[in-house]
Amino acid sequence: ITKINRVYLSPGNCKALPEVLEAIKEADGIIIGPGSLYTNVIPNLLVNGIARAIKEAKGVKLYVCNIMTEPGLTDNYDVSDHINAIIDHCGEGLIDYCLYDTGEVIPEFIKKYNLDGAELVEQNIDDVKDKKIRFIKENMSIIKDDFVRHNSMLIADTLIKIICDDLKFQDKQNDIEYIMMNSKLKADKQIKKDMILNEKYNKKLKHNHRLRRKMKRSKSKFANKYSDRIKSIRESDEKAIKKKKANISRKEKNEKKIEEMKKKKEEILKAYGKIKENK
Repeated sequence: ITKINRVYLSPGNCKALPEVLEAIKEADGIIIGPGSLYTNVIPNLLVNGIARAIKEAKGVKLYVCNIMTEPGLTDNYDVSDHINAIIDHCGEGLIDYCLYDTGEVIPEFIKKYNLDGAELVEQNIDDVKDKKIRFIKENMSIIKDDFVRHNSMLIADTLIKIICDDLKFQDKQNDIEYIMMNSKLKADKQIKKDMILNEKYNKKLKHNHRLRRKMKRSKSKFANKYSDRIKSIRESDEKAIKKKKANISRKEKNEKKIEEMKKKKEEILKAYGKIKENK
């Protein structure tokens, strides 16, 4: 497999919009990636003025490395290869931190990617040309619609944490910027806890449901042997209950009839008494 040596833009004189350069200059943090290394990340950095603006920016620069390789583009690439490709095209100074995955992806999904010629990006960081880059290793892979994706919340929180730590180092804990970002980190931490608890609860529900179905399907030896007898006893019990209810209902009807007859008798006696008085 031959590695890609260089990509370029045609025409090569395209320039970045002033608004883009201003946004880079004012940014507290800049995230590069994730995305296709040679068709997405590097081409954007090759636009005139972009790489220079990022290098000169005061904001934290975080590169998010891909989790899986791309067939025909980054075959057999490790973390070092991804970063060195960016350095070869744009020079050093674009990356302060690199966030890369732990490689703890569910094997069945790796096999699915292997069929298309992709594999996990190796976690080697020893051969990076720019030794000033600091590395953060996190389990940032999630499965979405049967595809391996980056955890966007984790990426955002990593950048915010780096910025907060920098502000804390400058003794700026009372700044509105620090307070807001630190609050965001706390809120996201609670959301993660809730998500984990919810996931555990759903797993427990599924387990209980499977258990109930299993118990329903599998009968004991006693139940198999005496099932007819048990059914007969159950039916006789049901008949006895119905009979009892019918007797109670009949008794109530009879009592009601007696009450009605008593009332009629009283009415007849009253009427007879009035007739007698009139005479």
